[in-house]
Amino acid sequence: MHGRCMKDVDQTPDSKSVEKKASPPEKSPTEKPSRLRGWLTHRHDPLTSLLLTVPVFLTYHLGILVMDLRNGVDLVSGLTFRLLEHSLLAYLGVTLGYVLAIGLAVWILRRKGKIKPAELLPVLGESVVLAVIMSFSVGWATANLFDFQAGPMAMGPLEKLVMSAGAGFHEELVFRVLLFGGGTWLLQKAMKEKSALKPALLMAVFSSLVFSAIHYVGPFGDPFSLQTFVFRALAGLFLAGVYRWRGFAVAVYTHAIYDLIVFFL
Repeated sequence: MHGRCMKDVDQTPDSKSVEKKASPPEKSPTEKPSRLRGWLTHRHDPLTSLLLTVPVFLTYHLGILVMDLRNGVDLVSGLTFRLLEHSLLAYLGVTLGYVLAIGLAVWILRRKGKIKPAELLPVLGESVVLAVIMSFSVGWATANLFDFQAGPMAMGPLEKLVMSAGAGFHEELVFRVLLFGGGTWLLQKAMKEKSALKPALLMAVFSSLVFSAIHYVGPFGDPFSLQTFVFRALAGLFLAGVYRWRGFAVAVYTHAIYDLIVFFL
């Protein structure tokens, strides 16, 4: 009789409602951290990154039409500059052709829901933060090693903007995507490593050294100094990490914004 009464009490509607109300976890304290964690662990897919960097690409490739400067590792316009010598319209046509080809791929993939152009503003915000961190960390490390401070080059505001865009797009394409990313993949296959960590670390160092060294080669190269070489190598390591964990678009905008900080501040 006593056990039956206890069973009846346990199954009262009030006790069930209390159990149901108490079971779901509270969402309010965890919603914001989970969104932030989700963003930080999300690496933008290559085609979304390519779309997001079109403004940087156009800023450089149209801007160099009104100046004599050009990025030393610009592989794209290097092939089309011969057209510019013969026809401005042909050069513009090829440059815009690149953009249209990217746009077509983006349009097709967007219809399939595989691309997210709305990520541009968050990417810009993240890149500003990373560029500021890069300014302090790389600059601080180099200054402590050599009593060195990187200064802006003697260029006008438009030239600084255009060259920052060119460095951001082309140097990230060559040194982070092709040399670092492609090299990591090839090295992992050659070493038969299950994890890409060791190949990535080796290629991060190698690509950063090449990235720094290329700034002293060719007609657009700077006079060599150990201080600037180490400074650029450290910057290359930082950007390799950004590319590895955040993707091409964030690396491009971080690089371009960092150069703007150096030029204008």
